[in-house]
Amino acid sequence: MTASAYRDLSLPPSDGVVGFRPTAEQELVIRRAAELSGWSVTEYVLCAVLDRAEREVHEHAASVEWEYEPSPAAIEPLDSAVRLYGEL
Repeated sequence: MTASAYRDLSLPPSDGVVGFRPTAEQELVIRRAAELSGWSVTEYVLCAVLDRAEREVHEHAASVEWEYEPSPAAIEPLDSAVRLYGEL
């Protein structure tokens, strides 16, 4: 995940607890999926939520036009590739 995806996340630190109450059916599905993955329910839910959250944040960051001018050091690998392979 690129650092720019986190640009707007200037939130104060939390206590690290996020809770929700699934229905009995949802809980069974989550528990079964975690079991099949070889993970605990906490690991499974956290992984799934982070995957979705990072995707959302990244997609939002990609859709916003950032006022960003890359440094010469950031451009260098691209310049080297163009010199090596020629312009497309």
